Amino acid sequence: MKAILNAEIETITNGRISRGAIVFDETGIKAVGKSVDIPEGAEVIDAQGRIVTPGIIEAHSHAGLYEDGFPTDGDYNEMTDPITPHLQAIDGFKPSDVGTLEAAAAGVTTMYISQGSANVICGIGAVVKTWGTSFDDQIVNPAAGMKMALGENPKRVYGSKDKTPSTRMGVAALLRKTLADAVNYQEKKAYYSEKGKDKEPLARDLKLEAICRVLSGELPVRCHAHRAIDMLTFMRIADEFGLKYCFEHATECVQVMEELKRRDIPVVIGPAMSSRSKVEVFHRTFRSVVKAVEAGLTVAITSDHHVTPMKYLPVYAALAVREGLSSSDALKILTINPAKILGVDDRLGSIEVGKDADLVIWSSDPLDARSRAEKVFIRGRSLPDALMKSDLRPGEEVWMS
Repeated sequence: MKAILNAEIETITNGRISRGAIVFDETGIKAVGKSVDIPEGAEVIDAQGRIVTPGIIEAHSHAGLYEDGFPTDGDYNEMTDPITPHLQAIDGFKPSDVGTLEAAAAGVTTMYISQGSANVICGIGAVVKTWGTSFDDQIVNPAAGMKMALGENPKRVYGSKDKTPSTRMGVAALLRKTLADAVNYQEKKAYYSEKGKDKEPLARDLKLEAICRVLSGELPVRCHAHRAIDMLTFMRIADEFGLKYCFEHATECVQVMEELKRRDIPVVIGPAMSSRSKVEVFHRTFRSVVKAVEAGLTVAITSDHHVTPMKYLPVYAALAVREGLSSSDALKILTINPAKILGVDDRLGSIEVGKDADLVIWSSDPLDARSRAEKVFIRGRSLPDALMKSDLRPGEEVWMS
């Protein structure tokens, strides 16, 4: 059992507790408040008035799939088929990735990892902790969403191979056909099931079975779309098939804000701290975050790691504050909002009794670029001192210790 005392606790969902205490262990948060009983024998950490927040959550990352320093070892884009819904990100995840470990030391305790956007349907993403004592210990949800992608990326990858899709029409057509095929597959399975013992064997189709999980609502779609035109196209298709989804990147979300509001679609915006490397990100700006929050949407930000480093997520949120976002909303887009979007807000994203003890003690305001994560707890366990070093280098990774 551990207890953090004398802390300025940003609970996120229940305001700030001044000079408060948090009691926790590896099973979760046991007590939080201004005056709590400290169990006998508990390890006491005196926060001395420092700010404590829940662990930061990255809502869209390729960390561990695309390893920092190993660009030729990327396991996040299977560029051999535009339709690969049966791929599972967890099968390519490498927890020893130094970018992941640096993020953990910077207070990012959980991330959603997914395939890249080369394919129209890319595969199943997972929610994982950024550090743990074993591979299984890091898994929060191995199947947390289905990545789909519209726009330039699938066009470029397969157009260069003289394959469909090479246009936005081709992207939309492939997506509709695959969803329709899955509907037919569901009907065929139901028919064979009704025939009972007299049925002929039905060959399993792993691609279509994965899409059936999307149609049932078990797997929400995580739709890569920068431009307004691509978001509109996906909204039409999603309306046709009754899909549950959010938009990732959403660079031009301001242009379709009324449609997003009408459907109450969450958005994961970013990365905005990068160059205008392609036409799709011409309108990138942190002001989009402010506009989406003001519209009442559930908003998170993303580093799109490795595009920009995940460990600087608080800096990106601070830049949204500079554009007019409130500090309280900035903390929400780093914590409870991504937890809601990922479907893990019952255990992550705020400091509440019963939730995972993912906690960060900051040297000062976490939205100040000069602030450091002085101590990080994931599942109630303190990150090793070696991992918290500011000069961590490849070859010094600390994993499963």
